[in-house]
Amino acid sequence: MAQFKTHLAGGMVAGAGVSVLGLFTYGLNLTQACAVFVIGSVGGVLPDLDSDSGKPLSLLFELISVLIPALLFMSFVRQEWISPEFLVCYFTFSYLFINYVACTVIKRLTVHRGIMHSVPFALFCGGIGYLLFASSGKVIATIAGLAVLAGCLTHLVLDELNSFTLKFGFIPWLKRSSGTALKLKSNSLATNLLVYCLIIIVAIAIFFVS
Repeated sequence: MAQFKTHLAGGMVAGAGVSVLGLFTYGLNLTQACAVFVIGSVGGVLPDLDSDSGKPLSLLFELISVLIPALLFMSFVRQEWISPEFLVCYFTFSYLFINYVACTVIKRLTVHRGIMHSVPFALFCGGIGYLLFASSGKVIATIAGLAVLAGCLTHLVLDELNSFTLKFGFIPWLKRSSGTALKLKSNSLATNLLVYCLIIIVAIAIFFVS
């Protein structure tokens, strides 16, 4: 299994690649390209949401607790009743909920190298990326979703590449972890059904917001 720093670097490369593509091919401005780079980088570590390790997981949830509430806030900005008091409550409770409630639930319900280390979960994350940027238009939403997907897939590929070792110093040999990252399902039928149902729901949501 590749280390957290390696996955973050892989996500940064994927995010940079997609942002450059959007910048020069689809006419993104510099701010949009930077946003795509950031979420692509985060996508590179998203599959490690099922990890129980301390510091990397804490950093990941810290990032999510800032990014997701900020992106969801776009659905409120046109409302006249927004006030400083609302902003304080909204961002404080969002931060606490994601870091202390969502994080605890995910830790208890997931196992490392389970469904979150899979292609379906990467597709789900890409779809969520699209929806979070849908208010900015179809082009930026598509590129944002692609950046998250590319980051997640880069994570899975790095894990699979790391499942090879050299026996006797020169013979390629598969570790026990081989095939546990770049897969289409986990060992839990209920979890598989849940993730595939979520993918369908996200796909329907994308259809209606596009």
